[in-house]
Amino acid sequence: MRTAARIFLVSLVLLVSSAFAQEKQVRQQRRPPEQPKTASSAPQAQTQPTYQYFSILNGMPMLLELHHDTERFTGKPIDVYDFVIEMQVVNSDGMLEPVGLQIHNYYTANAMDLQTTPNPNNARDCKIWNGLVTSAMQNRNPLSPTWPYITFTVAEGARTIQTKEDGQVWWSDDIECWGAKDRFPPF
Repeated sequence: MRTAARIFLVSLVLLVSSAFAQEKQVRQQRRPPEQPKTASSAPQAQTQPTYQYFSILNGMPMLLELHHDTERFTGKPIDVYDFVIEMQVVNSDGMLEPVGLQIHNYYTANAMDLQTTPNPNNARDCKIWNGLVTSAMQNRNPLSPTWPYITFTVAEGARTIQTKEDGQVWWSDDIECWGAKDRFPPF
């Protein structure tokens, strides 16, 4: 009898707790957007951006993976990073507030043109900042009203290349990363 009562009580607690639990709905998005793989024409020439305007993504680094891909039209090997960042509400009330949107950012491991790029080490810098921000988050005091995050920027008009495995990816010449910290106290 006691065993049956315990099983009933545990089942009831699990049922009630699951009814009130709010699971974070994780959504995925890809940047740059996927291009149709049916296009058979060779890529068009792209001009280098002016680097005056950028899209900015702030958030928690979730994953940084290096893929060994192949350039779609030439068959040449090309290394590509998949940098997954979960968007965060920044400078809000001091609480970590992920919005549940994980954005996969694809970019090359090497610059397109070492002679004209403002920073040929952008991909390496993103890897370094990913490690620093991830470590800072793991060692963060849970009572701290601020938190570290990664800032990932893409130049307006960023150039892309097509790969067989990961599709359209940005050239690392046209992206940047750095770490930052939400510096405002709670409202």
